[in-house]
Amino acid sequence: MSSQDNSPLSGIRVLDFTAFVAGPYCTRLMADLGADVIKVEPPHGDLLRAVSPVRDGHSTYFGQLNLGKRSLSIDLKQPKALEAVTQLARKADVLVENFRPGIIDRFGLDYATLSQHHTDLIYCSISGYGQTGPEAHAPAFAPVIHATSGFDLAMRDYQEGSPAPAKGRPVAADVLGSLHALSAINAALFHRERTGQGERIDIALTECIQSLLPFEFQRAQIDEPGPIVPLYAPIETKDGYILVMPVTQKGFEALARALDQEEWITDERFSNAAQRIKNWNELWGAIETWAIQHSSTECELVLGPSGCPFGRYQTIEEAMANPQVQARDSVVEVSDAAGSFKVPNTPLRLQKAHYGIGSNVPALGQDNRSTLTDWIGMKEKDILELETLGVLHTS
Repeated sequence: MSSQDNSPLSGIRVLDFTAFVAGPYCTRLMADLGADVIKVEPPHGDLLRAVSPVRDGHSTYFGQLNLGKRSLSIDLKQPKALEAVTQLARKADVLVENFRPGIIDRFGLDYATLSQHHTDLIYCSISGYGQTGPEAHAPAFAPVIHATSGFDLAMRDYQEGSPAPAKGRPVAADVLGSLHALSAINAALFHRERTGQGERIDIALTECIQSLLPFEFQRAQIDEPGPIVPLYAPIETKDGYILVMPVTQKGFEALARALDQEEWITDERFSNAAQRIKNWNELWGAIETWAIQHSSTECELVLGPSGCPFGRYQTIEEAMANPQVQARDSVVEVSDAAGSFKVPNTPLRLQKAHYGIGSNVPALGQDNRSTLTDWIGMKEKDILELETLGVLHTS
């Protein structure tokens, strides 16, 4: 048995009509698990191909999200393109798309149409607000979802004196959407194995991001929820910030001993969790007073081995060089046409089955011929015709 045959999703064919982040990361993870993923792109390619960071015309942002896939660049506005793609869809085990609801229907590639001839197809749609409801057709990217779902203002409530939501380029909704989609697809594949039935999956990014807020979601339903305590805020040091979380009694006692404050353990103000919450400002203030007298590294030397959950705030560059990250090969080197670059390794770690992040980024349309030949047995003369008609494109 080859290593590829031992991959969890070996033999699973995925037709990927997604762009940007939410869909591509889902199908990238499927490729990590051995699926044959064909990324269907318009003639100009996924717009993320042009988004920085870019070196020599190649986006590493796009690259990280699309490793290990095959690229088919085809003009769906042409009838012969739709014929070919429809044939591919009938050979697919899974189809993933993240158009706004109704867009893909215009091409006759909707679930209702395809499932008539392909009853065991697993069809996953990822969108901002889901396939149903009054806002289903509204366009949205992750930052819009963060704003409308309550996520941004919930995070703002933790920031003292900050009237406006924080700026940034977060894609938490996209990543969560990808993970929920992957989970649903794998569940549907298992269900199909038992029943022979396909499935229609509807992933709404709004619902995904709200699942990230169990405390905030429940707190919002109580008329007088009280203060948010304990609030584990960054603690300033001489040269940076640290974070400690004395959540349990054991963790608190470990912290007290590390700071040479064993009397805290018997102090009535801090003797149990309820008392610590009541006197939280005093406890946190004492920790802050200690920390500001030391560098972050000095704090780490004292608190790191203590047994109390601790972390030193690091830049991305520092985190990439962290010994723990290096020991687990959590960052790996991959390449595209512009050269090599580093990406986070797949977080899906299996002990027995083969898995692994792809090492190369597909160039636009580089797999036009192989995908049409492998999946639907298209003959050379028919492929040449599609190229001549401008149906197929390459970079």
